[in-house]
Amino acid sequence: MPPLKIVIFEDEFLLANDLKRQIEQFDYTVVGIFRKAEQGLKFFDDIQKPEDLPEIVLMDISLAGTMSGIEAARLLILKYNFALVFLTGMSQIDIFEEAFKTKPHAFLIKPFDVQQALVSIRLAVYQRDLETRLLKCQEELEEKIAMLARER
Repeated sequence: MPPLKIVIFEDEFLLANDLKRQIEQFDYTVVGIFRKAEQGLKFFDDIQKPEDLPEIVLMDISLAGTMSGIEAARLLILKYNFALVFLTGMSQIDIFEEAFKTKPHAFLIKPFDVQQALVSIRLAVYQRDLETRLLKCQEELEEKIAMLARER
């Protein structure tokens, strides 16, 4: 199985590169680091093949530029299927409430260590996979129900 692809949205250059260096030791590949949401959104839009999309997005809530990480996550989850982990140094409950509306798979509160990051990443991937399988089962069940209804 090829390494899982990760995109990091983080405005702190040193933190983003340190996180990249650390998690790549554990069979993950960081395919992009973006300080601004707008740059990351363009990166996603430029991807031609579904297999090139990242499986995981680590999204800082506060980014450089005009768009927040919450806004960027909201736009991305409408188009793409990935595990979302929010990164934040903020502890205001209203920020968390807004972020929760995007249905993230995990949160990492700064400062964090690599073990915390790895646990959050694995948990997020696991939850995303469960959601994907559940949606597939739901679609199959709806098809069977529709078929049974047509037979009556």
